[in-house]
Amino acid sequence: SALARGLRPGCRMRLLLEAAVLCLTLFETVNSYFDSFLELLGGKNGVCQYRCRYGKAPMPRPHYKPQEPNGCSSYFLGLKLDLGIPAMTKCCNQLDVCYDTCGANKYRCDAKFRWCLHSICSDLKRSLGFVSKVEACESVADTVFNAVWTLGCRPFMNSQRSACICSEEERDEL
Repeated sequence: SALARGLRPGCRMRLLLEAAVLCLTLFETVNSYFDSFLELLGGKNGVCQYRCRYGKAPMPRPHYKPQEPNGCSSYFLGLKLDLGIPAMTKCCNQLDVCYDTCGANKYRCDAKFRWCLHSICSDLKRSLGFVSKVEACESVADTVFNAVWTLGCRPFMNSQRSACICSEEERDEL
């Protein structure tokens, strides 16, 4: 630009460096927003997996103490879900613990969650034999599972960020 040509060479270089830093900062900010948006949609390429820079596997964060499992509370609205099935709280707590384990696979956690929910319905069928109640239970279980499967990437990623550390982070903290 005409402004840069009118400056001394040292000032021009500094101006170019500052412009480059500004562009890099802007790029990193946009990239961060894009990553957050992808988490809401279920992860990059539909895969919700926590990875460190350059694809390296994360390590458990030293001295990390996960939050107590909070049952079947909504991750999004802060509401407690009371589905009339107390045993479901156990399944939700297991999901919380799984998400909070560094290096966990979201889809394995979700599959265990689904199995846990459906085992409640199977127990209901064995103990009561009411087909209509079992069908209602399975319908609720599928709805809850589908919500977690579809909308659970961001909570999973947030839990992984808390539970894990990347080797480059460790160097930055020293």
